[in-house]
Amino acid sequence: MNMDRVFLRDLKIRCIIGILPQERVKAQDLLVNCSLECDLRECAALGSLKDSIDYFALAQFVKDYTQQRRAELLETLGEELCTEILKRFKAQSVTLRLEKPQAVPGAAGAGIELERTR
Repeated sequence: MNMDRVFLRDLKIRCIIGILPQERVKAQDLLVNCSLECDLRECAALGSLKDSIDYFALAQFVKDYTQQRRAELLETLGEELCTEILKRFKAQSVTLRLEKPQAVPGAAGAGIELERTR
C-alpha cells in the first residue's frame, strides 16, 4: 500500500555538531530533511490534527533534541533522532537527512541519510 508523508525540508538548526576541536566550541548550521510515512486518510476525513503528525511539533522536537545533544557524529545523532521520532510520532517509517553545508570546501554540503521502519 502507498503511504502518505509528512515532511520537513531544509530545517536549519544552529548547533554544536562534529568531532573537530573547533566544531566542539562554535555552533554551525545543520540542515535537516525528514519524511515520515503515515496514513493521513483518517485525519483528512475527520479534519483533526490529532490523527496526523504535527510538523510544527516535529520540527520543534528535532531542533530541541539536536541542540541539547551536541553530538559528535552525524551518524549517532541521526540514529537517535530516528529512534525517538518513531517512538513519539505516529509514523510507520522515517527518512532523515542531516547535512553540514560548510563541511567540505567546494561542496554544497555533506552528510548522511538514514531510513528506519517500525
